[in-house]
Amino acid sequence: MKIILITGASSGIGKEFARQFAYRGYDLLLVARREELLKEICEEFKEEYKIHVDYLACDIASDPKRVYDYCHEKGYEVSVLINNAGYGDYTSFVNADLEKLQKMVDLNDKALMSLTYYFVKDMKEAGYGHIINTGSVASFLPGPYMAVYYATKAFVMSFSLALREELKDFNIKVSVLCPGPVKSEFWDVADAGNTAMNHSVFSRTTTDAAKTGYSLFETGKAFAIDGAFNNILIRCARHLPLEYCAKAVGFVQKKVKGKAA
Repeated sequence: MKIILITGASSGIGKEFARQFAYRGYDLLLVARREELLKEICEEFKEEYKIHVDYLACDIASDPKRVYDYCHEKGYEVSVLINNAGYGDYTSFVNADLEKLQKMVDLNDKALMSLTYYFVKDMKEAGYGHIINTGSVASFLPGPYMAVYYATKAFVMSFSLALREELKDFNIKVSVLCPGPVKSEFWDVADAGNTAMNHSVFSRTTTDAAKTGYSLFETGKAFAIDGAFNNILIRCARHLPLEYCAKAVGFVQKKVKGKAA
């Protein structure tokens, strides 16, 4: 059975990404840590969209191969892999929890790389496939007060574009979704609920971002930046020295109450 595999699918962009595919009749495997939320989504989608939806409650940061093994046990052929799972941490680097930062790298980068490695081999054998990785506008910028998160997203962009070039002759596409600030629980997990970024009038919804992500599936483009303002922002930023960009991002991301400093 051909399926769309989506990680980080229990909430936020991942859940809405899944809805975009479910609405169009695609069968899904949803992966995240929170089993109860996954169960609810599966029941909802089965009832509303009449599709096959399965889930796997799994911490992919610690055991990404479990997802690959599960697919083989169930006879699933992953035609589209959406590496969406990830989180941030909002604080100055010197005040950060090192273990949380290390786990962030494990999830945002190492798990993404590992899942891609496992499934791309099957895609190459099948002669087709599409990998969509969730990056960020952070993929293009240095980010004071979220330095490690921004760096993980820079990895996602660099890795994805390099892999896209490597796989172009095998009918396998690699794309990157680049959302900006999105109204979701991401900011609470990152302890950034009081930042100017989160309160920005330019914040988009998870549905907005997921629709932009689905457009990558339709067009096969290398990447898409969600939202007109974010597109203008990144186009302008790419003409500025990186140290100026770092100053600007740092200014915007300071907490209103100054906690991060």
